[in-house]
Amino acid sequence: VNTSETKKLYSEKANMLVSVLVDVALGVLLMLWLYRDDHITMLANTLVPAADHVAKELDQLLQWLMGAPAGLKMNRALDQVLGRFFLYHIHLWISYIHLMSPFIEGILWYGGLSACLGLSFALSLLSDMVALFTFHIYCFYVYGARLYCLKIYGLSSLWRLFRGKKWNVLRQRVDSCSYDLDQLFIGTLLFTILLFLLPTTALYYLVFTLLRLVVVLFQGVLHLSVDFINSFPLFAVGLRICRSYRLAEGVKFRVLCDEPGVALHLLMEINPLKVSTVVQTYQTPTYSCYPRDSWLALVKKLFVGELIYPWRHKTTKAD
Repeated sequence: VNTSETKKLYSEKANMLVSVLVDVALGVLLMLWLYRDDHITMLANTLVPAADHVAKELDQLLQWLMGAPAGLKMNRALDQVLGRFFLYHIHLWISYIHLMSPFIEGILWYGGLSACLGLSFALSLLSDMVALFTFHIYCFYVYGARLYCLKIYGLSSLWRLFRGKKWNVLRQRVDSCSYDLDQLFIGTLLFTILLFLLPTTALYYLVFTLLRLVVVLFQGVLHLSVDFINSFPLFAVGLRICRSYRLAEGVKFRVLCDEPGVALHLLMEINPLKVSTVVQTYQTPTYSCYPRDSWLALVKKLFVGELIYPWRHKTTKAD
């Protein structure tokens, strides 16, 4: 068996063991902090007022959108319908939170026990709880995105109608097509209606997309933290700092004496690996989440109103 491969396999196993031990130790420290001085009770008592505050801010935001936001002239009827629709969902969500308020402390108490399984497990549970408590924001984003996407695709389809084109579903291309006068007249009416309703829908979509992106960024930070805890080669980095000769990149020779008539004296020194190289070489492979598409593709999806899920599992195949 190759000695270098054996050492690398040993280092990988040691990195995994040390990562698990450090993860569990940090989780136990977090659990001790949660159960000391009634921190869980304090968190439970601040959670419902925080939810009420967020709902109040969303209510004020919707009231602002239902007026004349930034002096923009919106479609009054559609603006009122969308605003009341989202306000109704906010009231439903607050009622649900107040209904669950007697059980929140128990949920946090039993959830805090999961920290003994590791800090990464606790962070993953926190990410799920954030997704649960911001489910209304996700619903707002889905409603706005679907409505905006419907209008965008409707306008693009009607624009092809004006040019005498149509989308061929079987061949997946745009073909020429002839339309009669009635079809062009109805298409003109629909295009005008959708075009004048688009700014109102786009404003709601923009606001709730920004709120959704804030939640996604926070969850992304949690996912990256979990990935860092599980993949960082702590044992190899410690070995590089304490015993650098154990992780050698090679050897180098330094001239000690180079005088004429005297034997050449060389000093052989071990050339240790760089810390960045150690991290890249001995990093533990994880099943972390990473962006599904490029930034350009994400911006394009946001522009046309397609739903975005920027974090996915590495083993998941793209649709």
